[in-house]
Amino acid sequence: MSEKAPNLGAVIVAGGNSSRMQGVDKQISNLAGVPVALHSVSVFNSMPEVGWIVFVTSGRNLEFFRNEISAGDFNKVVAVVESGERRQDSVKNGLDAISDYGGDALEFVAIHDGARPFIDVELVQRGVRAAEKVGAGIAAVPVKDTIKTAPHRVVTSTPDRSELWSVQTPQVFRRDVIKAAHDIVTDDVTDDASMVESIGGLVAVFDGSNDNIKITTPEDLQLANLIFQRRSGVTSSGSSDTSGARFGVGFDGHKLVPGGPLQLGGTEIEFDHHLDGHSDGDVLLHAIASSILGAAGLGDLGGNFPSSDPRYKDIPSQTFIAESTRLAKEAGWMVVHVDATIIAQRPRLASHTDEMSVAISQIDGLQNSELNIKVTSTDHVGAIGAGDGIAAQAVATLNRI
Repeated sequence: MSEKAPNLGAVIVAGGNSSRMQGVDKQISNLAGVPVALHSVSVFNSMPEVGWIVFVTSGRNLEFFRNEISAGDFNKVVAVVESGERRQDSVKNGLDAISDYGGDALEFVAIHDGARPFIDVELVQRGVRAAEKVGAGIAAVPVKDTIKTAPHRVVTSTPDRSELWSVQTPQVFRRDVIKAAHDIVTDDVTDDASMVESIGGLVAVFDGSNDNIKITTPEDLQLANLIFQRRSGVTSSGSSDTSGARFGVGFDGHKLVPGGPLQLGGTEIEFDHHLDGHSDGDVLLHAIASSILGAAGLGDLGGNFPSSDPRYKDIPSQTFIAESTRLAKEAGWMVVHVDATIIAQRPRLASHTDEMSVAISQIDGLQNSELNIKVTSTDHVGAIGAGDGIAAQAVATLNRI
């Protein structure tokens, strides 16, 4: 992509009716002192490769955003135009405005939902590189949950999760490709990439971000404030975000007994021993769950999930974390960071920490939390040093919702 002249336009679509926001207009809602929909405008406006930005919004918000953009430092916004009846109509209005204001020389255009405030320059640039290769690129993250096809609420199939992606924006296109798609396709579509697919165009997937959430409910707006605090290192009032945080420490250890595989960190590891325990013995997940409960002031793991309760016999330890995060949320707290250490002499586990981090990040309540997993040993001191067991310690950081 040339750095000599701008060759990227951006259409920011902020025309939704906020039907699930319980009366709150998400586009103009305050996020760290700025309307939600203007956060992504700032990112595009900061990029040298961006030449034209068109902001598309509903008639009721047209004057509001024209005033906000005029008063702000958004020198690349060439027009604020009214949205159409459908999302694709709104995008078309934006594309037409880019042409009307002299953007026909641009090679690429990025289309982005204003309700996704947490994009960054690198994410957009990944999209342009994808569009350079095949003509269109969409931000996406791997699907974490098992997906069922269930017409009439009866399961008919379970697609292979490894082949599924959850699509985000921005979606970046060669301008001639997306223009042709809008000229040809008139049927309702769910996103712009679908239009390109329907006319036989190729669409590449590029890495999105778990932070790149779309605000559709009041709970999403609460989460957005926490994500902003974590990313900026300060609260919306300007103070250190640790002033409103709580920290909890969790520890667990179990002996190793013959028979594999080893269940640890939500993963199966090839080994001739496993951890003995009432559930699946996953000491890392137990330590994390315990740290979350402690930070939220909700007691300990044994008190919440007693080994005397047959419901927890052989249960996957992911359940303990999911339930602990749910209880913490009910108490007004959300997990923003977990730092954990596995203490083991055998087997060697350093090569498995990335896989563990991915598995743990998929557990309900931790999808938008930062994780750090480490491994150490006792240098052959004690029972763990003799290879008779494994322990784990975790520190969880929770912020008030």
